[in-house]
Amino acid sequence: MHRILSDESLDSLFRTACRDPVWLDRPVGDTLLRALWELVKLGPASEAGSPARILFIRSNEAKERLAPALPPDSRAAVRNTPVTAILASDLGAAADGALAGDEARPRALAVRDGALRGGYLILAARALGLDCRPIWDFRPTAIESTFFAQGTAVATFLCCLGYGDDAQLEPNRPRSGGDGACQIL
Repeated sequence: MHRILSDESLDSLFRTACRDPVWLDRPVGDTLLRALWELVKLGPASEAGSPARILFIRSNEAKERLAPALPPDSRAAVRNTPVTAILASDLGAAADGALAGDEARPRALAVRDGALRGGYLILAARALGLDCRPIWDFRPTAIESTFFAQGTAVATFLCCLGYGDDAQLEPNRPRSGGDGACQIL
C-alpha cells in the first residue's frame, strides 16, 4: 500500500474524531458490528499473539452485568451508549504453550496485544462512521468472571460505540508532549 488517505478520511480517523461524544438515540446494527469485527481481526499483533474476541454489550441486562467492573463515571457512559465493546484475548493456545514457571507471560502478552487491538478497534469504528469512547479504567477479572468462562480470556479494553451528536461534538485536541515529543535522529 503506497497511497495516502484523503484529508476527509484522515479527518474522520484523527483530526475531527470525538473523544467523549454525546450519543444520539440511534441503534448500531448487527451488520455494522460484524463489519467492525472483520476489520479489527485483520490488525497485526505480536508473533505469539492470542486470538482476539469481541463481545458487544447492547442490552440493558448485559450493561448492568458489566457495571460492577467499572468506576461510576464509566458506568454512566456504558448505560448511555448504544453499544459497549469488550475486547479480549483468548488464552487457550498461549496458556498451553507457556513455559514452566512462566504462567504470567500469556496474560501479559494478551494485555499488550489487547492495547494494540484497542487502537485498531477505534480506527475501524471511526472508519465505519461510529464515534468512540475508550474505557481503560476497569477491573478485568470482574469482566472475565462475568462474561467469559473462567481462565479462557483476558479482558483488555472497553470501548463505547455509537453515533455522536454532531451539534455537541468536541473534536480531539492535540496532546502535546513538549518540544522533544517527536524527534528524527
